[in-house]
This record gives sequence, C-alpha cells and structure tokens, in this order.
Amino acid sequence: MGKIDKPKELLELKEGWTLLDNELDFFAKCGFKNFVLVLGHIHEQIEEYVDKMGYKKRFNIEISVDPTTENWGKGKALKYALGQNKIKKERFIVSFPDDLKLDSSLPLKLILQHLTFVSKYNSLGTITLVNGIEFPFGVARLNGEGKVVSFTEKPLVDTLTNIGLYAFEKDVLDLINEKIDLNIPKAVEFEEVVIPHLASHGKLYSLVVPPDVWLPVNDIKSYEKAAKLFKSQKSGFRS
Repeated sequence: MGKIDKPKELLELKEGWTLLDNELDFFAKCGFKNFVLVLGHIHEQIEEYVDKMGYKKRFNIEISVDPTTENWGKGKALKYALGQNKIKKERFIVSFPDDLKLDSSLPLKLILQHLTFVSKYNSLGTITLVNGIEFPFGVARLNGEGKVVSFTEKPLVDTLTNIGLYAFEKDVLDLINEKIDLNIPKAVEFEEVVIPHLASHGKLYSLVVPPDVWLPVNDIKSYEKAAKLFKSQKSGFRS
C-alpha cells in the first residue's frame, strides 16, 4: 500500500468505516461472535481502535500480537497465537480484511459447504475460490509471423483463484503446530505450507463463487476502487 502511517486494517472504505469494521460486520451479520485478531505491523493502533469502538463488549475477542515483524509471515503468526492459547481447539475460519467479500451470506455458505464435505469425505478444510479473475494487463494473440491477430485489455481469465477465506476442522491446528517452525530465519506463509499439504493428502475441498463477490485491496488503485464502491452503500452494524 506504499508508505502509510497506519496499519492497513484501519484504512477507511468510507468515513468512519474501516477494513476492520467491515470484516467484523461481515461475520457478525451471520451470527459470529468469537474472533481472534492476529496482529503485527503497528498493532497498537488496532488495539486502541478495538477498545475505542467497544468491540470487546459486543464480541468475544482475543488478540495475538506477533513478537516481531521481521521474517515472520501469516504461518508463524497463527502458530504463535496457538502457543499463546489465543485460539481454541475447535472448528475455525481464517479470513483477511483486505480481501473484501461482497456477498453477505458467504460465511454461512462456506460453513454449510464445509460441513457437507466433512460429513461425506472426512475433509479437513474448505477453500473459497472465484471461478475467474480480471487479468490486470492487456493480452495479445499472435500468428506464426508475429502479427497481432487479437488484443484484449484486462480480460477475464478462466482460472480458479483463492480469495483468502477458509473453513477448517480443529485437526488443522495440529498441522500448523507440526509443519510451521518459528525458528527458521525466513517468513512462513500459511498458504505455502498448510494449504498445499491438505490438498496433497486429499483433505481440502472448495466453495466456488462468482468473481464479482471478491474485491482484493492490494494497492492504492484497488483501495480507491473499493472506497468508491462503499461510499455508495450503507455501513453495517454502526449505521
């Protein structure tokens, strides 16, 4: 996001409505009350914001703060939170506030799909995917002589893409403890270790949704797009 003086979670989608507010609202509308916030960069501002907004009175909130921001990553962050007893040994969802989910019923759809796979196939995890993504560049098709025979600006690519929303059985917490080493001198990403392991062992299933239910906020341009969208909408539980 460039050099900003606040954690990304506190960027406003509209006046008084941050990425963090939006994420909590997204789950609260579906009845979720138990949250674990896994924090790193400028965590003090997020903790102050949570207290200011009274979220600990509305929800059951645990906060885990990474011991460092150097060579850490989401994988280590989850394992550290486990070691601090911030995460209960039960079925859980992993989600990221900078992956905006635009279908308000998506948490319930995910849980229902996940429970179906657990019952039928003894699955351990369900990953949410969109069935297409806008490629951010223009794409050309050439003939044998190098002549451009077609050109499409930012085409919709037919490929299944992860939107950063997962449901897991409690056994995955043991997998996190087993597979992630806090002492290695590099960042460890959750998606690089846990997700491939579940897939290779036939324990990962999917919920596939349309591309228009996901808006990732990865840079200033995508943030401006999200802000424009949300300024035309009412806020959630604070409206």
